[in-house]
Parts: sequence; structure tokens; C-alpha cells
Amino acid sequence: MSKNHKLYLGYIGTFFVLNILNTYFLTLQQLNRYIAPFPHTFLGTLNAILGNLSFLLLVVSIAFLLFKTPKARLKFLLFTTLFLNFMFFASSVFNMYYGTSFSMDSIVMFKNPADGFAFGVILEIVLELIIYYRILLFLPFIILLVFYLVIKKSGFPQERFAINQIKHTIYILSALLMFFVSLYSYMEQFKKALPISSVQSTFAVQNFGAYPYYFSDFFGLHPEISASEVLNFENDQEMAEAFQAYNKNQAIYTNFFDGNIYSNRLTMDHVVSNLFVDETILNGSNLHGILEGRNLVLVHIESMNYFLFENDQTNQKLSFFNHLLDQSFVFRDYYSSVGMGVSSDAELSILTGLYPSGDRTLYWEHNKLDYELNSLVNYYNNLGYYTDAVHGDKETFYNRNFVYPNLYGFDEFYSLEDFIAEGYNVKEGYTFDQNQNLTHVSPWISDFHLADEIYQRGVNYQESQTPFMMFPIMMMPHTPYDFDPYGQRTGIYPEYEDSMKRITLKYLNYVDYYDDIMKRLFINEDGEDQTLDNTVYVFYSDHGSGLKNGDIDQLFNRELSVMESRKVLQQTLAFIYVPGEEYVTYDDYSIRKGLLTGDQYLVRSQVDLYRTIIELFNLPVGDDPYYGVHGLSTEPTFVLDNRLLDAVTDAYFFSMRNPKLTDPKNVIVTSEIYEYIKRFKLLSDYLLSAGDMQKDVNEAIKLHE
Repeated sequence: MSKNHKLYLGYIGTFFVLNILNTYFLTLQQLNRYIAPFPHTFLGTLNAILGNLSFLLLVVSIAFLLFKTPKARLKFLLFTTLFLNFMFFASSVFNMYYGTSFSMDSIVMFKNPADGFAFGVILEIVLELIIYYRILLFLPFIILLVFYLVIKKSGFPQERFAINQIKHTIYILSALLMFFVSLYSYMEQFKKALPISSVQSTFAVQNFGAYPYYFSDFFGLHPEISASEVLNFENDQEMAEAFQAYNKNQAIYTNFFDGNIYSNRLTMDHVVSNLFVDETILNGSNLHGILEGRNLVLVHIESMNYFLFENDQTNQKLSFFNHLLDQSFVFRDYYSSVGMGVSSDAELSILTGLYPSGDRTLYWEHNKLDYELNSLVNYYNNLGYYTDAVHGDKETFYNRNFVYPNLYGFDEFYSLEDFIAEGYNVKEGYTFDQNQNLTHVSPWISDFHLADEIYQRGVNYQESQTPFMMFPIMMMPHTPYDFDPYGQRTGIYPEYEDSMKRITLKYLNYVDYYDDIMKRLFINEDGEDQTLDNTVYVFYSDHGSGLKNGDIDQLFNRELSVMESRKVLQQTLAFIYVPGEEYVTYDDYSIRKGLLTGDQYLVRSQVDLYRTIIELFNLPVGDDPYYGVHGLSTEPTFVLDNRLLDAVTDAYFFSMRNPKLTDPKNVIVTSEIYEYIKRFKLLSDYLLSAGDMQKDVNEAIKLHE
């Protein structure tokens, strides 16, 4: 065998080896800090190698089928490698923002308008390529390019080394056989591991192989396991009993975690110890309905992590915010439960009390499935309230112009287009401080203007004696944290300036903005009170900031484990502010004294806040089930991140993908707790599997209770 022939075969062998090894950049935590992997097993690893080999063998077979000369075949394999490496880089960027592997179901995320995000995101991607060594994903292409140039200089082998048709057919059939064997093995493993759709892409990349999974996913060839298949209800009674085990809308029920008896009528006997309820709204010892008849402003805060209150440098800049919290009931251990839909998923949970599926966006799914879901909006509509959503982005963002009226039933949705029609000039921005001539310019409505708009709309409703439920959605700060109204400042945090990533510093700079926006909601630029009378303000952060590992360590001044970092980044904030008529003075301003104050240090989420609003306002839910615990109670519960399937309880934080990964370390997650949370996730996915499924479940519960 000639030297040229050996180089030729060596090149092909190197193509296989390098492109198989490259898949581990997507699945090993040590090589990809953004991924949340499953435990690596011998069978899974072997199966992934088989699956990846089947795809690459098919590629080589195609090269020999289409091209007759060794030179053309090697060039084809070289550029195929470049394409595969680029796709892996794109997938790693997706990991960076979403923490899980890409799937074709996720492609709906790109339907959202990218105005204002595109440049900043592209810049972060370029920095990711350089700073975090993502260039290593292109190592197979670089090595093969050098190998190709060596062969080119030495001379390509002659045509006689072409494979004959019989061998070519055998190779293709072998590749297909390996593919289907690997597919079957992967599906059997998935059924026994965690058969939940939101983690299937990561499990498949890891145990089926990145190449065969994305190839089959693109063409829709791989089978999916639905929640209904796993639950396998034989009849409506069995289905009703399954949901009733989690239903909290019952006069008496037993909590899974502590075994105590609770009720859908909260009394002072089961509330947190530091709760204060003003006598003007308290009805004896019964807390049910104490806010009945009041208006609601439900404020969606963008990307606020709780660690901003735990770090001394950032917390001292939240002066007004902390004073507002002093007059509020604050959820101090509140966690995000979003999935791939991120902000829209947070909206779904807060408005319906349901978990999102995690791997797709119901807001876009609603175009295909006409969902009928219980919602706060419908309950307020039934009480004669005017329901109004206000958002500073385009109406098509997350399909809100369709979802808000058709899914939730909002009477009105006021978006960027409406603001512009009323005279808002996006290019000129919003002058939020006339005295200092400070103007906020961004592609969206400034949240300063949003704050002023909330007050004016509320006053208009009150003057017309119209009870209202308003749902204002803050636009910023939003990754990649551009359009700071105070400019791209440096030197704000000198202790972090040289050691933190640029995007982290930009996020920290937004702390001033958070504080000023909170102040603007209740005090206008002239220092006058603009708190709405007879109105309750409920605030919740949709999700965390998505900052990178390492920078969080600096904020806490110690090294955090991977799981502790994930927990910190999933911990957000929620609070309830019930302003009274008296004032409390802080510094050079006064705010209304809160009629409901205290701190909740037990785990809570949007699902729990949904129930809390229902019961505090005595909304007309009838027998409709809901699944959260009351925010003011001492009842324990759990929160599940529906994208990564990280679960948090009052005792520990752990990964459903790999229960050995916990915070604190080395605690044992009992099988009972694991199965209880897993079953609820399956039931939640089941509710969203068909447009009328929640209606069917509600009816089944009523029939068989």
C-alpha cells in the first residue's frame, strides 16, 4: 500500500474519530458548563458511539456515491466537518442561553421579532467563541484541513481505490442497521430514565448520538413518548384520582411533604410567624377574601435575580426597592419554573397556575391547538373587571396579539404599536427626568413610560368607576442588557471591573434602573404620589438573569458548586404590596404604608402565587382545581424548572436528570419525593397535550369526587 493510499485512509479514519469525539463537547459537564447532563453510563455512551458512527458512515458512503475522485471525496468530508462543527457551535450557543440541547420544537423561538436583541446577542456569541474556547469545536475541521493540505502536497491516490457498488451497498445497509439498533436502544433507555419531553433532546444527544438525533429530529423520524403514554390512564376515574392527589382546591387535603392537613380556606393558625395584616382588611382569623373588591396591578418584572439583594454592593443601590419590600409581603425563596418559552412561560404559570411543557412555547402552540384553560383573567372578567395587558414590545412578540384575547380573554392589549399611534417616538425615546434632561432610548417603550402609563390608565378606570385587573410587563433589563438609560457605564463596581465578564457588569449596572423603575411606579418625576387607591400590586420576576458560572462566585465571594450556581440563578423575587391610606417617610420621600407585610422563607413559585391571588381576592373558581400552595401559609411544596428539570424543596435542590447532583452536596433524594415531583410534571404535560384537556380533567374530577 502506497504512502498516498495510507494518508487517504488515515484521513477518512480521522474524520470518524474527530467528529465522534467532538460530540462530547455537547454532553460532558466538564467540557460544557452550560449543559445539564444525565449520568453517563457505559450502555448510553456505547449506544451514542454506535449512533454517531452510523451517521458518519452514511456521510462517507454518500461521498463515495457522489464523487468519483479521492480529492473530491476528501473535500466533501472536509466541508461536511466544517458544517457539523458550526452546527455544534450553534448548539452550544443555544445551551448557553437555554441550558438544554436544541430540538426542532425550539425553533418557534425564532419567530419572535429580534429588534433590539440581534446585535448584542451576536457580539456575545463572538465573545463566547473566543473567550470560552468554543473555537475548540472547530478542531476537527482545523486538523482535517491540515491533513488535507499534507495529502494535497504529497499527491492524491489514484482512482483504483474507489469502492465497488456491492461494498458501497453493504456500507449503507450497515449504517442504517446501526442507526435503528441505536434508536431502539435509546428509546428503551429513555423510558426507564425520565420520559419527559423537555429533557428528551439532551438525553438523545447523550445516549442516541448528536448526529443521528438531529438528523432524525429534522425529518421528524424519531418517536416521542407522550405523557399520556407514560401515565396510561384506563378511564376517567383513574385520571381524576391522579389529579385530585395534587389538587389544592379542597376543603381538606393532606400535604405530601409534612403529612399535615390543610385547606383552601387559610386562617391565621397556618400562616408565617411574622405576618402582619392590618385590622382594616382582616376578617377575624380568616384570610380568605381579605383583598376582595380591590383592583389588581400584576407586574411582570424582567430578569430579576434575588442575589441582587444578597450582595452588599448591589443591595445598597436598591434603597427604594428595599423600603417598598418593608411595606410588602415578600417571597424570599421564590423560584422560576419556566421552560423554553421563558417570559411567556412565566406568564402562563402566573395566569393559569400550570407548568409549561418546557420544550416548546404554548403561546405559539395555541395557533395549532385551541386551548381552553382556566385563568385569572377569566375569573376577573366574570366579576365584571376590565382586564388590560400592557407591554412595550411589538404585539407579535410571543404571539401575544393572538394569545391575550383568545387564550386568556384580556379585554385589551396595549402594545408598542398602540404607544406609537398615541405619539410615542421610539427613536427619540422617553425623557424620564426633565430636570436632568435624562432620556431613555431603546427599541421598545421605556419602563419609565410604562410606569406613568399604569398610573394614568388606573386613574381613568377609577374615574369611570370601572374595577380593573392590569397586567403590565416590564421590558428591561433583557439579555444582552443593552439600552441602559444611563449609558454603557464603567467603574460602577470597581471591585469587579477587571475580573467579571462584560455582560455581567452590564446586568449589574441595571440595578439602578430596577430601583428607579420601582420608585417611578409610585412616585412621579416631580416627587408626587402616583399610587392607585384601592389597588393591590403583585410583583413577580419571570426568570433569572442567565449569567455565567464564575461571576456568581465573585458576587458571593466564594466558590459555588454547579448546582448551587444553578439554584442561585433560578431564584427570583415576588412580593405583594397592599398600600393603605397612611404614609411612611423614608429619606426624602414617602410611600403608602402596607396593609399586608411579612416574609415567606419557604419555597414558592408562580403556580403558588396564582393560588394566593385566587384566595386573597376570593375569585369565582368554583370547583376548578389548582395545584399550588398558599403564599402566606406554612405549607411546604416544591418548584420545578421545566427546562432543566431542576427541583427545589425546602430541604434541598437537585437535578431530576441526575438526582446525585444536589445542593447541599451528598444529600439523598428519596425515591418518594423524586416520583412525586416526576408524576406531577407528567400530569402537567398531560393537561397541555390537547386544547380541551384541562376542561376534561375538571369535569372528571367533579364527576368522581
